[in-house]
Amino acid sequence: MNASRARRLFLRWMIVLGAVALLSLAVPQAQAQNSLRYFTQTRHYLRGAFRSFWERNGGVGVFGYPITEEYVRGADGRIVQYFERARFELTVNGAQAIVNLGRLGVEVTGNRIFPQVPPFKSYNARTYFPETGHSLFGAFKATWERRGRAAIFGLPISEEINEQLVDGRWHTVQYFERARFELWADGVRLGLLGRALAPAQLLEPWPAEVAPPGPLNEKGEPHPPAGRPPQPPPPPPPTGNPSKLGVLIHQGLGVRGPGAITPLAAPPGLGFTFTAVGFDPAERVGVWLTLPGKGGVEAIDPRLVGSDGRGGIRVIFTPSAKTEGTWTITAQGVNTGRSVTAPFKLTRDYVAPLGTPRPANYHGSVTPSEGGRRTVFALSGTGFRANELLDLWITSPDGVYLLTSARADRNGRVGYAPSMLVQLGPQNPIGVYGYHYLGTQSGQRVDLYFTFTGS
Repeated sequence: MNASRARRLFLRWMIVLGAVALLSLAVPQAQAQNSLRYFTQTRHYLRGAFRSFWERNGGVGVFGYPITEEYVRGADGRIVQYFERARFELTVNGAQAIVNLGRLGVEVTGNRIFPQVPPFKSYNARTYFPETGHSLFGAFKATWERRGRAAIFGLPISEEINEQLVDGRWHTVQYFERARFELWADGVRLGLLGRALAPAQLLEPWPAEVAPPGPLNEKGEPHPPAGRPPQPPPPPPPTGNPSKLGVLIHQGLGVRGPGAITPLAAPPGLGFTFTAVGFDPAERVGVWLTLPGKGGVEAIDPRLVGSDGRGGIRVIFTPSAKTEGTWTITAQGVNTGRSVTAPFKLTRDYVAPLGTPRPANYHGSVTPSEGGRRTVFALSGTGFRANELLDLWITSPDGVYLLTSARADRNGRVGYAPSMLVQLGPQNPIGVYGYHYLGTQSGQRVDLYFTFTGS
């Protein structure tokens, strides 16, 4: 590994710890026109007090790029502008312009009720906020403290919870008054709440050579000049190999010791989460990766290893080497010598983007076999023993292999009582999905496939 690559890996590990959010800190390319900055990334302008506030308080790393122009909000007459992760609101007090941040976290959660935690005295690792009845710790605490605290993000309005995000996977998230923190394989990200809440009529981009004369109205008027050339569509992704989509791998990948890893397989470049328990709460735990075959060992920076203070650890990592095959991650206590080892696989076998031929179903059916966001796919399978425990593994078009479990009904079926209904949205990858069942007693196999078009 060369020095440049090692440095990038080192920085990635530091970021995963939550010391800082993994977001681009580079100053965007911009064109100056008086106080204007034009962003080619989103084709919108930034000016005046909003530009000054954006540049002084973290820029794209905290707020993202502007996704609307300034406009006058009809409800209160304020000048407002949306960014990917924030909303700026201008208040004029005498001759002073004051920029406030919209409460996007409160707005996007709506009427959701988040259980509070019993009050406790804050300590170094965990802070309690009596104003909202919630707490903050770990990677999210480090990010909140380093990137702006309450002045930028507000106070926490939830504890850490699990939610399905735009990649179709479940992530640990926490809501704040003005933000959502998200834990990904590459570190803490700030949720794109501005994109979720910005009015559609204000998203229309502007050309670099013509800036709006001033704030727009709520209808997005005046509109940018017509005649902009359309962007060419991206090239279609290569199709996958349908003969690989039903290959079972989990029976040979059992975790040794009290721990877990998810997903069980993924293509190179995607992340994994490893958890292990049973260590001495006070001991240091070393963690390393073993490459396939005789590929050697890849160290994991100790700062990646998050401890719960009770003898449990969690590591979120992405192997830097792209070597396909069966890897293992091992955690070992320095004092006790206790260890947990979890095998996982780097493979492109389960990648199945749109265009991949859909395999035939086996001992079951999916109705309909293809559809978009409004489609409800009904899955069913038969031939198991009554009330039999089943292995269930799901493969998604991005190549992820997730293992869970299910149980057959009293007639040896799945998808009948209760029914198995699947509906996907814009956050889910498009292509061929596979739902696979295996009876742990009977050995009966059911394979169900459907294609999600995303339309």
